[in-house]
Amino acid sequence: MRIGSIVAVLMCLVLWGSPLAAQGLGDGEAGVDSGRRDFFMGLLKEGRRLSEQGYYYEACVAFNGILERGEPVESYYQEAEYGMAVNLRNLGLVYSAYVYFARVIDSGETHPYYAKTLPWMLNIAREVPGFPGAVEYLSFYDPSFFPPESRNELAYIVGYYNYTLDDHESALAMLDLIGTDGGDIYAKAQYIKGVIYARLNRAKESLEAFKNILRFERDQGKSTPIMEELHAKAVMAIARIFYSTGDFDTALRYYAEIEKYSANWLTALFEKAWAYFRLANYERAMGNLHTLNSPYFKEQYFPESRVLQAVILFSNCRYDDAILVVDQFVKEYDGLRKELKSQLEQNQDPADFYYWLASLAQKGKGFSKKLKRIFNLALADRKLHRRFAFILSLQREEGLLESMRKTAVQKDLAERLLGELVTYRELAIGEAGELARTRLDTKRKELQRLVSQAMKVKFEALNAVKEMIEGKRDASRAAGKSHGFSMVKDDQHLAWPFEGEYWKDELDSYLFRVDNLCPDQQIK
Repeated sequence: MRIGSIVAVLMCLVLWGSPLAAQGLGDGEAGVDSGRRDFFMGLLKEGRRLSEQGYYYEACVAFNGILERGEPVESYYQEAEYGMAVNLRNLGLVYSAYVYFARVIDSGETHPYYAKTLPWMLNIAREVPGFPGAVEYLSFYDPSFFPPESRNELAYIVGYYNYTLDDHESALAMLDLIGTDGGDIYAKAQYIKGVIYARLNRAKESLEAFKNILRFERDQGKSTPIMEELHAKAVMAIARIFYSTGDFDTALRYYAEIEKYSANWLTALFEKAWAYFRLANYERAMGNLHTLNSPYFKEQYFPESRVLQAVILFSNCRYDDAILVVDQFVKEYDGLRKELKSQLEQNQDPADFYYWLASLAQKGKGFSKKLKRIFNLALADRKLHRRFAFILSLQREEGLLESMRKTAVQKDLAERLLGELVTYRELAIGEAGELARTRLDTKRKELQRLVSQAMKVKFEALNAVKEMIEGKRDASRAAGKSHGFSMVKDDQHLAWPFEGEYWKDELDSYLFRVDNLCPDQQIK
């Protein structure tokens, strides 16, 4: 049955291209047009039948015959376009199906299958989240076309897409369509709204959006893994807003809500150190930095913690200590910056860089632990992760087409689809490689900035020492009490001196005494 069907389709296509076929269509132009339409309608009928019986590739051959020879304005052509896309999708050929669904959408709302294509394109966006083209085409639809059952999801996808394009107003307009009935999608939309408002310097609205997440979670009375992640991100965002407005005490209260050993805990410890520093609570600031630099987290990446240590020591006129910390920092991290720069320079071409990263993932390499950490941080970017997953999807589809090319009765279609796919995959690899290079180069520039900041602290410290020697600056006190230092002593707290051994349970409770050696008149 299958061989007979495909042979019948092939015979029709061969005969259509012959002079005999043209002669048999009837006399005059009207007869030719009528014959053409009857021929294509017959081919369309055969394509429908093959599709219904599960012969998806053979149906595609029939529809392709119409698309190569038919008239785009005709109804049979438009149905064949849609049918081609659906059958390619049924074959698991996501990219190839996308190409034909995109043709339907490009035709606009007048195409009879314009609305029906929307759920299919959404399905592709779900299956391959890193497929930028699918999301872009979803953004072409007016919300009035969104099916009720997927309205919230589509509004979020399109809103997030507009956000990535920095089209903030369009993003907000789309995200505003999502109500609390959207569940986790509502909370995700509120988070993106909070980020957008923050970028627009609309702190009040940003704060309200983040608080909406906490209210929603409270009102739901239960939490999902997504909500738990969003809760932590919202708390961190709220803390940062209060920090940016100078309300450090409130910021610290929110940072304290981050659970110990959770994904955001170390970042919260570091950001709390900055808040304590701004409050001149140097002991708590240094205690947090002491925790970050403990052996438990030696593979973590918080280079700015060393710079902040040097700034705190300098602020307390501990110039020699500040210089020592800077020297240690530069020795470790400037070398790391050079190592990263060397790796980036070895692979200038974006495609080569992608393949190099792929080989690293498979074989590994003798990088330092901190450089591996930089790679992990830079490449853990969700957008980049989705791009890598998208390329893997294209490679899988390439394998399917290779198999079809070898086994199908009609190979021309499979070969053409394979050629288009390979070309697109190479473009996607180049884009992913460039994105990865950009992420890593950003880390390199951050390191360069931190090294420069550290060297400025060292320069100021050396200058202060020089001025004291020359008598141009009041000498530091030979000894002194730490300004503002206080230690809690009650029935609920015990104080234990640090003797070189870290206690895991106390990692977020350290106080690091910082004796202020500044002359009395410098103490504020």
